[in-house]
Amino acid sequence: MKAKIKKGDVFKVVLLAIIIIWIIIFFIDYFRARQSKTPLFCISEETKEYDDGTVYSCTGLGYKMYQYNRSSVDATVEFGPFFIKERTE
Repeated sequence: MKAKIKKGDVFKVVLLAIIIIWIIIFFIDYFRARQSKTPLFCISEETKEYDDGTVYSCTGLGYKMYQYNRSSVDATVEFGPFFIKERTE
């Protein structure tokens, strides 16, 4: 007997694989950010210069990371969803 593969089953497997890969990418970058390292999977990177230091930002697949080297900002690293904003003070 031959088992038939349905199109819906193939779609589910591909979708599940994409979700698992995204979760792995997210956690790799998250744990690197917690260790104050730069993320591996950045779509765009930017470094802004200020009078009191710099801010490095990385936009990934659904998340952002900010690394602060400023004296006016208490945080050193901030990691969150893509809609978080850079701290100015």
